[in-house]
Amino acid sequence: MDHIVLLICLFPIVFMLHDFEEIIMQQRWMERNADELSRRFPVLRKQIMQLRELSTTGFAIAVAEEFIIINGVSVYAVLSRHYFLWMALFLAFGIHLLVHVGQFVLLRKYIPAIVTSLLCLPYAVYVCYFFYSTGLFTAMDFLLGGILGVFIMVLNLKLAHALGRRLDALI
Repeated sequence: MDHIVLLICLFPIVFMLHDFEEIIMQQRWMERNADELSRRFPVLRKQIMQLRELSTTGFAIAVAEEFIIINGVSVYAVLSRHYFLWMALFLAFGIHLLVHVGQFVLLRKYIPAIVTSLLCLPYAVYVCYFFYSTGLFTAMDFLLGGILGVFIMVLNLKLAHALGRRLDALI
């Protein structure tokens, strides 16, 4: 198997391993920590309360929506050999991992997904190194891809969580 194909195909697997920890731990952790988070970070109170109210089922639905997108973009990248959109989503995932590390450092206690964030970071760094060192991506490509990826991630996160809440209410 081509090395690029392997790296691309690993992304959905790594994403799900990471998100399994979040799915399993998020609701209970938020129930226990939402009040403290709201006190410490009042500017994020609305987002904290929305996460607190999101059930495990709702969160899993949101993750499933993201997983479908990542799989579709990964298949497209492998078949077309056009990697920019895939890299944009991958960079958003990498930034997501770094956010978890930042949360862990800031809160100084376990947060959902810190274990898998630390385990996934070497893969993320290696993928970026590989795509850069082989000349497939320049520093400017990474910058533009990162901006696009974060933009897509923020918009899709709102959609995925709304979808999770709606479908959870129907179930």
